[in-house]
Amino acid sequence: MSNLCESLFTWDDNYQQQPALATRVDHPDALTYVFTLREGVTFWDGKPMTSEDVAYSINRILDPKLASSWASWAATAEPTIEATGPLEVTVKLKKPDSMLANYFATPAFEVIEKDFTEQAGKAFGTSAKGVMCTGPYKFGSWKPGSSVTIERNDAWWNTDNKPKVGSVKFSFTVDPAAQIAALASGDVQGQWSLPTSSLKQLDKTGGSLLFARSLAPTFLGVLNDKGALSNLKVREALQASINYDGIQKSVYLGTGAPLRALVPPEAWGYGKKVYQDAWDALPAPEQKLAMAKKLVAAAPEAEQRIVLAYNTSSAEEVSIATVVADGAKQAGLNIKLKPLTAEQGAAVFSSAEARKGIDLMMITGYLDFADPAEYYEYFTTTSYYNFAGYSNPDYDKAIAQAFATEDPDGKAAAVVKAQSILSEEKPVIPIATRDLSLYYGKGLAGLAPHQSFLYKPWAAKLGGK
Repeated sequence: MSNLCESLFTWDDNYQQQPALATRVDHPDALTYVFTLREGVTFWDGKPMTSEDVAYSINRILDPKLASSWASWAATAEPTIEATGPLEVTVKLKKPDSMLANYFATPAFEVIEKDFTEQAGKAFGTSAKGVMCTGPYKFGSWKPGSSVTIERNDAWWNTDNKPKVGSVKFSFTVDPAAQIAALASGDVQGQWSLPTSSLKQLDKTGGSLLFARSLAPTFLGVLNDKGALSNLKVREALQASINYDGIQKSVYLGTGAPLRALVPPEAWGYGKKVYQDAWDALPAPEQKLAMAKKLVAAAPEAEQRIVLAYNTSSAEEVSIATVVADGAKQAGLNIKLKPLTAEQGAAVFSSAEARKGIDLMMITGYLDFADPAEYYEYFTTTSYYNFAGYSNPDYDKAIAQAFATEDPDGKAAAVVKAQSILSEEKPVIPIATRDLSLYYGKGLAGLAPHQSFLYKPWAAKLGGK
């Protein structure tokens, strides 16, 4: 979608915010943000983008009827979003939020045409109707479950970065072996986030195989804190039993790094010394089976079964789940693996019914932008994603302080306090961060691996050598 629809801002390769559909944002007081929109932007159908379209797009995603996760943020921040001029939108909050401008550089707040969306009704966003946006590419064709083809929008406002490629076809292939075969044969010319099983083979094709640090942590998330995992010693034993070195060597093939805390260092977009000092003070991840066994022996709850769910659509998660289970069993924990399809795994994040019977979930997520507070907010008491009901008033207070603080080092200090609490209480157990990978075949050029590919029109840079 990042090649089709645009937000008010975007990110450069240093995770610095850059203008997109808005040229600036003014912040006259702690609760007010005034966005000045870019003049001369049109939707694919030629209609001009207006402040009414922008305000409508934002209010739509915050509407509880849409069941977006952003509705929970709206319930606490209580924002009002209004078109206050032909090229001006004003957002007012009930409480300070230092990350608000960042939200408008994410896909959640991409701008869509109001009239088109209302006329499309329930068909909006489907293969039958599509969407109406402003980006460098527009819908060409959509074969559900198979492929989407996008075509160049020659009327795109960003004339300095006019796309070189006339059309791009996205093929949907879940099976890693099929992905490798298609790339090796040239039937598919490129792919983001490659399965590690493909790396050695693709390295011999003559194409470009590139890596960069990512904003994506893989971790164990507690979904049920009433059973074995209710005892901190069990969670500590589980963390100590993991073979972190084995995961790096056998699963990631060296294209990753173990995590001392939940949020990877690449996400330290401010206050870097504060974050680095806190990171260095945390113990380096290493397997300590003797310690794990002692912790298990001291925890009566350790006899209860722990059901660990993982997503079978990711070969890496399958392998990591096996490594985790092996270590846990060696430590004396009673652990059972529960494989989930991609659909079942997705349901875990939206349905309490789907989470029943699962104690622990293998999760690979990513930050939307380089601000650790964004991810740590997920574990506050009222967060939509706090599935286990973890609650610590000091943690909530630290995160609230981070959201209300605009000074970079002061904000980082508040986040680090929350990070320390989470590291001690372990409602999540960090495992590793995997490098972002990118492959494109002979004759193509212009791309570099960077997490911001999720949020900006990277296809506009794609070209030939």
